[in-house]
Amino acid sequence: MTEMPHADQVRNHARWRPGWAPGRTSYAWLLPLGDQPGLRELANQYQYALRDLPGFDPVPLEWMHILLQDVGFTDEVPAGSTEALLDAARTRLASVAPPALTFHDGVVLPESLALPAEPQSALSELRSALRAASAEVITESALPGEPEETDQHVSLAHPTADGPAAFAAATLAATIVEPATVRVPSVSLVTLTRDHASSEWETLDRVSFGG
Repeated sequence: MTEMPHADQVRNHARWRPGWAPGRTSYAWLLPLGDQPGLRELANQYQYALRDLPGFDPVPLEWMHILLQDVGFTDEVPAGSTEALLDAARTRLASVAPPALTFHDGVVLPESLALPAEPQSALSELRSALRAASAEVITESALPGEPEETDQHVSLAHPTADGPAAFAAATLAATIVEPATVRVPSVSLVTLTRDHASSEWETLDRVSFGG
């Protein structure tokens, strides 16, 4: 697996991103991973090791996920678009095999302690398919721009303040764990909220892989 370097500094995760406000929601495609037993065990081992490290909030295991594609705020996406989005995704994913993703070594990122997913190429290909499906429905120009840093990981904990990353990096490195491989059967179209420390969502429907 590719080793990611630890960030030198972390920054407080709890801040509003552009366009977001209390109570506002967006449509998004994501991989829900909270129901994967092997990944839950791996995350739990790391979170136990981090329990006495100040300045980090653990992510509840049920909210573990990888965000694949933002579709747009629910008050801006045309009404009635969700069924068309689901149909377009079903067509795009009909020949795509369920991705097998492996997680192992924890890493310090600027806004999270995380488990990188491998192979990351599988996520990139899935992202491209879902962006193309979404663009069919609401047009490419209406889709949110691709972020500078896309999610290639599952978050274990979020920093609650700005500061050095050295103690978190040392704790992760000292935690001996076995890798976990998951085969994800479907993607979810959700309404996403960022009102709390961790992203939360309501699932509208799931689209199964067909390949």
